[in-house]
Amino acid sequence: MAKKDYIGIGIIGCGTISDVYLTNITQHYHNVKVIACADMFLEKAEAAKEKFNLPKACTVDELLANPEVELVVNLTIPAAHYEINMKALNAGKNVYCEKPLALNLEDAEATVKLAKEKGLIACSAPDTFLGAGVQTCRKMIDEGKIGRPVGFTANLVCPGHELWHDAPEFYYKQGGGPMWDMGPYYITALVSLLGPVKRVSCMAKISRAERDIHGTPMKVEVPTHYAGLMEFENGVIGNVNMSFDVWDSQLPCMEIYGTTGMLTVPDPNLFGGTVNYFDGNKLTDIVKAVEGPAFARLVTMVTKTPECREEAPLAYPADEDPRCNMRGLGVSDIAQSLIEGRESRLSGELSRHVVEILAAFDKAAKEGVTVEMTTTCQRPAPMAEGLALWQVD
Repeated sequence: MAKKDYIGIGIIGCGTISDVYLTNITQHYHNVKVIACADMFLEKAEAAKEKFNLPKACTVDELLANPEVELVVNLTIPAAHYEINMKALNAGKNVYCEKPLALNLEDAEATVKLAKEKGLIACSAPDTFLGAGVQTCRKMIDEGKIGRPVGFTANLVCPGHELWHDAPEFYYKQGGGPMWDMGPYYITALVSLLGPVKRVSCMAKISRAERDIHGTPMKVEVPTHYAGLMEFENGVIGNVNMSFDVWDSQLPCMEIYGTTGMLTVPDPNLFGGTVNYFDGNKLTDIVKAVEGPAFARLVTMVTKTPECREEAPLAYPADEDPRCNMRGLGVSDIAQSLIEGRESRLSGELSRHVVEILAAFDKAAKEGVTVEMTTTCQRPAPMAEGLALWQVD
């Protein structure tokens, strides 16, 4: 029997986010094939079927009963993730869902437990950490380019989504807010770069009780400004700022600090971007070569830093557009793992750990405590340098 070169997938949820998934899966990821799409509103599934020339549009139950569907891509709203994931697993399907895996640790635990019992994969987005930007940083850290990591900063600050989004109400309701909306990108990237988290502390607040949503006031249900601290199991410590209350900032998206250097990590919401490296050994040599009083060395240290900073070449193939949305890369990697019989880089343990970390920020802020993690995970394996899942026809 010939070895299968693709995995049949079913898309559940044909809302806005499905468009980029279906575009990429049908055009750029050739180890997956859409067998069917489904939505609670069948007309949405029919529209997706016509737009992307898919074989079938159907109900969720019909999709889950289809033996050709091996992997379900769950693109429903976060509140429905747990229900759909469990139904898919009970139907014998592997699952990849949009972030987060669940809205609380208990549901994430139940999902991972069921998947393990059935010998299936159940995990969630984001998959941006598999892109060339973060993967290049991972390679440099693993190779000791910055020495031993000791600290980091991670920051997502903006004035809020009502300025640009057509339907921003969700972002201010339970399950929304900057931590649960954007935090998964940053936390998943950090776990990939540094390993599992040990404990979390945080202060958070609702800065404005109401938001103006296209002229209509709306009550805010979730914190919109987080100032958090994290300690990783390897001893690395750092700060996390997530906010919908900041008009402008010069904070970097993410930086990793090491004993001999520093990395500027590109936006973890993207697959590409620019990686900058600062060589602490080079600065040390420059300063030590200065003769004269200590003040002269201080001035040199401050003024010569540009000479120690350089853009690091991406170690993996990347689209020419640094903002290219390769969403679906994780789906393709899971498919490849099923084809090759290897572990997927995305795992239930990773997704569950991220859910616990996100929930820990809220718990720490609400109760005024430092939250110790009860879950852990392995750092996902780095991307193979010769693995080209994204293809351009």
